Amino acid sequence: MTDSKLWTRREAIQLTAAAAAAGWASSRAVAAPAPRQPFLLSLQGSGRATAYVEANRIITRGDRTHVTWLDSTADGFRVRIRTLDRARNQWSPVYAVGPAFDNHGGPALTIDKDGFLHTVYYPHHHAFRYRRSKRPNDASEWERETQFGEKLTYPTLVCAPDNTLHVTARRSDSQRPWGVEHWIKPPAEKWRKQSEVIRSGTGGYSHFQEALAWSPDNRTLHLSCRIYQNGGMRETIGYMRTDDFGATWRRHDGTVIKLPATTETMDVLADGGRVDGQRSHKCGSMAVDPDGLPYVMYSSADSSSAEMIVATPPTRRGGEWKQTPIARHIDRRFSEWRIGPPAGMTFDREGTMFIAAAISRGDKRELIQLTSRDRGVTFAFEHITGDLDHERKMMPSLERPTGHNPVGSRPGLIFTGGTRGESTDDVLSNKVYWLG
Repeated sequence: MTDSKLWTRREAIQLTAAAAAAGWASSRAVAAPAPRQPFLLSLQGSGRATAYVEANRIITRGDRTHVTWLDSTADGFRVRIRTLDRARNQWSPVYAVGPAFDNHGGPALTIDKDGFLHTVYYPHHHAFRYRRSKRPNDASEWERETQFGEKLTYPTLVCAPDNTLHVTARRSDSQRPWGVEHWIKPPAEKWRKQSEVIRSGTGGYSHFQEALAWSPDNRTLHLSCRIYQNGGMRETIGYMRTDDFGATWRRHDGTVIKLPATTETMDVLADGGRVDGQRSHKCGSMAVDPDGLPYVMYSSADSSSAEMIVATPPTRRGGEWKQTPIARHIDRRFSEWRIGPPAGMTFDREGTMFIAAAISRGDKRELIQLTSRDRGVTFAFEHITGDLDHERKMMPSLERPTGHNPVGSRPGLIFTGGTRGESTDDVLSNKVYWLG
């Protein structure tokens, strides 16, 4: 085969991913496809290859975009990363970052002001693994892996103005209620636990889906969460913020919250559960507009209906959060489809809002993107997975800012095509796609 041979788009992306799956160490870059055409990153995606929207997985700096996900192989679960050279419209080979315990151990990615990439990954009730890139804006080589924490799962990762890294993660415990821990790593120092920032109100299994987002000045850090506790009998959507990098957390009106925060002390946007006919809630990532206003996205569903909601805080003290329903913006072709769970939300520097979400009908899953230039009043609809023949397109992860990577006018997105599998250690051959 010669470089001059013409390939169809499908043949080209299959060939590219086959080379990546085989681990070819070719130094030749692969041409990226035309805009808005899904590009196949991998043929070895795990059952959670791009899952857990609280973890950012896409970073753009200058003319390079770095994308990370979780593969499953005969040798175990592996964190992968590739880089798109936007100036040349070419993808790098696949680079290995490190192992994961199972399909819950996928990565979170950020970049510091000097251009070094940082990632945390691996655990499902274990210590985190952490690595920094050897060179700025270069994912091809990484410094030695280190570890921190214990019994942690589901990372968030952002970078402060002084290059201090901030991580939140769920902490499991057999002796007391589970919670969310806040860890920091100042430059040239070791990781250290700053606080237990949230705690469940009951013992046993809990889940939090906490997400972080900076205000434009990168000084106020916002946190949204969905606290699942007591076997799903209560599911609460909550919000809090810090103006001093986690030393103090507050409600939106400025009221100081005694840590760890609970459903009784943080701002509560919605309350429900999976029993007694209450509506079930799930939380997506959150975003902050150029004026510093936080937007929290969550779903609300029962057996007969589903809605996705974008919530913004009250404009006056004592007021209620504004709840904006989104489902009505779905194209009429999908009027019989259910929306949710929510996924990514981000703003570009001009204030355009982007939302990625799943819709479903029976066993079928599709992905959509909604774009608003008036901050949620009206939306343009885009069916972003219509040309792919998988029954299930799922787990969209939308590019968003983490401190030193402002999002451009067309944020990137990765997603999974295939199946979730039946257990956390299933070795699958899902496809992982990029959409730029």
